[in-house]
Amino acid sequence: MCGKLRKSMYGTRDAASNWEDCYMDFARSIGFESGLASPCVFKHKTKKLWLTVHGDDFTLLGSDHDLNWFETQIKEKFEVKLRGRLGPGVKKEEDQSIRILNRIIEWNKDGLWYEADQRHAEILVRELELEGNRVKSEVPGEKVTYSEEDEEELPPAEIKKYQALVARANYLAQDRSDIQYAVKELARSMSCPTRGSWRALVKLGKYLKTHTRCSYLYKYQDLPKELTIWTDTDYAGCKRTRKSTSGGVVMWGDHIIKSWSKTQSVIALSSGEAEYYGMVKGASEGLGIQSVLRDFEINVMLTLKSDASAAIAIASRRGLGKVRHIEVCQL
Repeated sequence: MCGKLRKSMYGTRDAASNWEDCYMDFARSIGFESGLASPCVFKHKTKKLWLTVHGDDFTLLGSDHDLNWFETQIKEKFEVKLRGRLGPGVKKEEDQSIRILNRIIEWNKDGLWYEADQRHAEILVRELELEGNRVKSEVPGEKVTYSEEDEEELPPAEIKKYQALVARANYLAQDRSDIQYAVKELARSMSCPTRGSWRALVKLGKYLKTHTRCSYLYKYQDLPKELTIWTDTDYAGCKRTRKSTSGGVVMWGDHIIKSWSKTQSVIALSSGEAEYYGMVKGASEGLGIQSVLRDFEINVMLTLKSDASAAIAIASRRGLGKVRHIEVCQL
């Protein structure tokens, strides 16, 4: 026999889709408009309220009066649990430190401190059995020469553990630019990890043992008029595949908004070509952030910076020019 569910149960395929329809209908009914770049960003037509949604976590920015109004509205529709309000601590009801999606946000006289969830680093250290050991901190992702023993594949049980730990490190790397390159290199071995891959993972664990926490300070500043994207490329850095690595950061004034480290899918035939591909990646990241900021009614210009004169020359011309081996998708 077959039965038809009359409402979505947790874990079923349509549960997330139906929940999205539900909260979007609610947001529109009380005057919110969904963003064009990100449908998870909402702004209110008349009140100075901005709402972001991640699953069933709602984060709002606004004045106390408008936040009180939203609290009344949402309580009439859903059963909710309120985490608190982040503020400078002038008022009694304001918290100067709060967890948002397990990230620690702290407000003090210097500005806002943003810290990744350090529990992931602690779990990695514990699972790699480095807790009680006195270890020497090593630079993660440092290029090493693998021996024949390092090429040996891990047994099935260790493969599962490797994949689980690297997935956790990959989640942590979203908020920690200091380990992004190392984690990217580890993730390249996810399908077939070797003894050398495991040694690199332990190296990352030793680094995290001595650098468990990492915080960013966002100091007070005037609203910047542009996003500055810095890009750089490690030409043919992978000795096995000769692929290059693109790296970059997006800065909004003095604030780092995003950083990345990514292996290029194309094998570049020159350092100028590799640097150009890195600039294309940086430009696309900048355009994405520019569009999301527009949903918050903030308009910024983009400035793309690179130290490679050949790449800048390629990016400045229209069409291929004399460079015939550029991938068409990069144009």
